[in-house]
Amino acid sequence: MTEPASQPDGMDALTHVFDAVYRGESPFGKRPPWDIGAPQPAFVALEEAGLISGAVLDAGCGTGEDVLHLASKGYAVTGLDLSSEAVSLARHKAEERGLDATFAVANALELAGYDRRFDTVIDCGLAHTFDADRLRSYAAALHRVCRPGALVHVLEVSDVGAAKMQARLAEVIEGIPASEPPGPKRTADDLRKGFTDGWTVESVTDTTLYGILPSASEPLDLPAWLGRFRRA
Repeated sequence: MTEPASQPDGMDALTHVFDAVYRGESPFGKRPPWDIGAPQPAFVALEEAGLISGAVLDAGCGTGEDVLHLASKGYAVTGLDLSSEAVSLARHKAEERGLDATFAVANALELAGYDRRFDTVIDCGLAHTFDADRLRSYAAALHRVCRPGALVHVLEVSDVGAAKMQARLAEVIEGIPASEPPGPKRTADDLRKGFTDGWTVESVTDTTLYGILPSASEPLDLPAWLGRFRRA
């Protein structure tokens, strides 16, 4: 008798989900709502303000738009993502654009093999997926891979922004509920509490994160937080 194939669980299950999303095999269609096809304006502004320096890590790079924007400005940038499909797409973009950037598959809660390598970290939409315990674990992993004095810039959708995106997705995708199920809190205080041990909270400010709806041509602006944390 043939044993039924085992189903992935834990991190393997999450990887399976995101790989399917990046292959276009999800209700989102060909493009996930966080892949706007351009760098996030908040990160463009940070670079213009001189708040990006040295070796840069994008801890959840997706298809690489923020990484490639910084690479085009001459930075040495590494983009990591849990999804091998996302990493493959990012590498293809880099090759097409003739840009030098490093992309690899990695678990952001571990970041094994990158100790004390980075001076700046950017995060778009990764931290807000973690509950309180995992956010602290993530901050600990970032502490390990950052050099002393490094800056971490976290761009995360707020509770208000998440509700707005959920409602808009429900309008255009059949089967998606209009309100989110209970999940991680996305308040400024929750973000601050995640970066306590070994970090100085320099600021958490209101900003905008951009998403995209299926078949839309223009990004959707979502209320968000931009946190800046300095490694001790």
